[in-house]
Amino acid sequence: MDIILAHRQIDFDALASMVAAQKLYPSSVLVLDGKPNVYVQDFLALSKDQLRFLKSQEVDINDVSKVVLVDTHELKRAGMLGEKISKTPGIEVEIYDHHPYNGPIKTGMFIDHVGSCATLLVEKLAGFGLPLSAFEATLIAIGIYDDTGSLLFDSTTVRDVRAVAYLLEQGANLGVIAEYLRKPLTEEQKELLQQLLDHGQTEFFDGLPVYLAYAETEEYVGGLALLAHRVGELEGADTWFLLVRMDDRVYIVGRSRGRGLPVNRLVEPFGGAGHDRAASATIKDGDLESILKKLRLAIKSRATRPHLVRDMMSYPVKTVSQDTRLGEVEKILLRYGHTGVPVTEDKTLVGIISRRDVEKAVRHGLQHAPVKGFMTRNVVTVDSNATLDEVQRVMVQHDIGRLPVVEDGELVGIVSRSDVLRLVHGGAVPFETQLVRERSIAMRQDILDLIGRLPVNVQEILEAVRDTAQEEECAVYLVGGFVRDLLLSVPTQDLDFVVEGNGGQFAQVLVKRLSEGKLTQHVQFGTAQISFPDGGHLDVASTRVEYYSFPGALPQVEESCLRDDLFRRDFTINSMAICLNSERFGELVDYYGGKRDLQQGKVRFLHNLSFIEDPTRMLRAIRFARRYNFKLAKETLEALFTAIETGVLLKLSVERFTEELFIIFHEDNYLSMCQTLIRSGLFQAWFREDYSWNFNNDDGQESLNWPINIRWLSGISKMRLEDIEKIISRLSLSKTLREETLMLVHLQRTLQETLTLRELDQVLSKAPNGVITVLERDERFHRLIKDYQEAEHRIRMTLDGKALLQMGFKEGPEIGGILERVRTAWLEGQIHSPEEEQEIVQRWIESLR
Repeated sequence: MDIILAHRQIDFDALASMVAAQKLYPSSVLVLDGKPNVYVQDFLALSKDQLRFLKSQEVDINDVSKVVLVDTHELKRAGMLGEKISKTPGIEVEIYDHHPYNGPIKTGMFIDHVGSCATLLVEKLAGFGLPLSAFEATLIAIGIYDDTGSLLFDSTTVRDVRAVAYLLEQGANLGVIAEYLRKPLTEEQKELLQQLLDHGQTEFFDGLPVYLAYAETEEYVGGLALLAHRVGELEGADTWFLLVRMDDRVYIVGRSRGRGLPVNRLVEPFGGAGHDRAASATIKDGDLESILKKLRLAIKSRATRPHLVRDMMSYPVKTVSQDTRLGEVEKILLRYGHTGVPVTEDKTLVGIISRRDVEKAVRHGLQHAPVKGFMTRNVVTVDSNATLDEVQRVMVQHDIGRLPVVEDGELVGIVSRSDVLRLVHGGAVPFETQLVRERSIAMRQDILDLIGRLPVNVQEILEAVRDTAQEEECAVYLVGGFVRDLLLSVPTQDLDFVVEGNGGQFAQVLVKRLSEGKLTQHVQFGTAQISFPDGGHLDVASTRVEYYSFPGALPQVEESCLRDDLFRRDFTINSMAICLNSERFGELVDYYGGKRDLQQGKVRFLHNLSFIEDPTRMLRAIRFARRYNFKLAKETLEALFTAIETGVLLKLSVERFTEELFIIFHEDNYLSMCQTLIRSGLFQAWFREDYSWNFNNDDGQESLNWPINIRWLSGISKMRLEDIEKIISRLSLSKTLREETLMLVHLQRTLQETLTLRELDQVLSKAPNGVITVLERDERFHRLIKDYQEAEHRIRMTLDGKALLQMGFKEGPEIGGILERVRTAWLEGQIHSPEEEQEIVQRWIESLR
């Protein structure tokens, strides 16, 4: 006999999973071992005709050959029958579960992190095309809605939503679902809820709020999960626990959301289980007070400091004095994209001026007036130790988008709505917190191991930088692409360093430690380059921030701190740094979530105006995504399409676009990159028409060995000739590549005519090899080129101009004509050997006498 089991305290998800499993295993029997919650009991009471269950005591374990276990991966949680089965050899067990599991996944185990266990079984049903009745679809949907909070819990996944959509297609009734999910509380539940609220309070653990409530009742009252949901609606803490003593047992129910604690880990010491957002435990003969004490200790051991203002604020702050003219303030606000700027005197905050007020004043011709007459003096501020929740409350209460951060009376930073949203919604720029800092330190040994695998010459350079940093007493970091590729275990030789101090002076000292290094300074951009005889180089720069005068312009550079220096970069995966100072050597600095995006395989920009400020970043986004087989983050992809639609790409110079495009042509995966440039509409936006590009994958591995000219010529080879001429007018090609492109156009026109071998030789013999290669791959000219190449391969000319002079020909143009006739004769097969070559030329001589 095959049976289907779930955990003892059967909820709707467990019931739904059992019913779905029976559709997959139609010969199996549903078995109840335990007491379903009160709402499941009501449902079963009305559904006896549709759902037939055996009680556990009705099952002879000797008759059981297979068990399908759902909504738990532990047989001991399936009651006495489950425990007996776990001790009985020879019984096959298959498991469907969505709760956390850290062991090895064996055959017959289907465990995955989704919001509801029923989702896993719906996916199986849909895959096999098994139909469901409206009743079955409705019950299974109730299970998914119940375990995901109507698809609103943080644990809900896209797969849960798709499963519900499938069930609705199968006839699930939303009215029935709503009725079971919105049942009113019983009188017993209302009394218990009131006790929980009366005996509940929010306690703080290292600054983290947790709501703890307890109650006692002599009779068992079902629906604790529902009461936990109601308490969560009434209380603001992100983590909350209900402890209820009923009869001789204490029941613990834990819930968490957003930034809350993983409650399953907190109930494990009590023998409980669940997942990060919902878990429970039952303790027999437990004492409420001692259990509460033990739970507090468990929470304290796992509590981490909440996000504080100092973790998310921006600094240093751009400020102005009271005497600054409004016209100058307008330029500052425009340059940095701020909506306001604080006004200070000797680091003390005295006011704030908004962009709106500045613009109004300037419109009235007051650009020369000082700020002090227009600034707001009653400024709402926050302390650097304030929590994220406090910041949100102040912003909402006062409708303020930027809050100055004050510490001991001095302005130390500023926090904006964007900073809050990044943390709340996990947006593009998650700022460094203490937890991130601790993870960076923990990763240090891993990074040191990666550095230890680098070529010896690179390790020697890093050691020289470390020693120079100690000598110059400044902080130095390895930044950008090298860090990214090091973490991906594909390190490059592209070494970039930033110095918190004078980068030029640092480079001058560093070059003395590097034999054969040659220093070049770039004062305009605050950078220096050290080149080596083998062609390698390294770049050194002072930490700096860039701003753009207009879209597509080259950046203007100012000195700044490391955080701002990394923020000016294109994508989060390129905004990481590794400290090279002795005491922190190998420590990762990741303000903006680059490591996270590397792990998730995403290319994410750092701010919303990224593509507007520098449109070449659109090409780079596609290049990085296809190089590493990553995806563009949702907001980055949307911004790319928006930037294309605005036409900002056309503000780029032809030279800058060409440079970025041909960097792509150097990539191994250039074909896929170019296909993406076409699909995204970026090529059409730049070239202003949709051309017939040839970037298919038919050439496979062979294209990896092609030089740049063949890659380019192959890409345009299928276009109309007039289209090619239009395209090269939108690019700044090198002299050689432009000539080869024009040669391709010329030969494509010429080869469409009927040519003799002699005429063919005249046009092809002087063509560059790259052009011939591309023509030969074109089905229109393939046979013609192959025939010519076979004929040319037959040529074994021994005669030259000197030999003809010795045979009696006069010096002059006649010599060239004879050599051309000889070559043609070889091509046409009139000559097959050097001897025949001598004979035919001798006959020509005799005919001329």
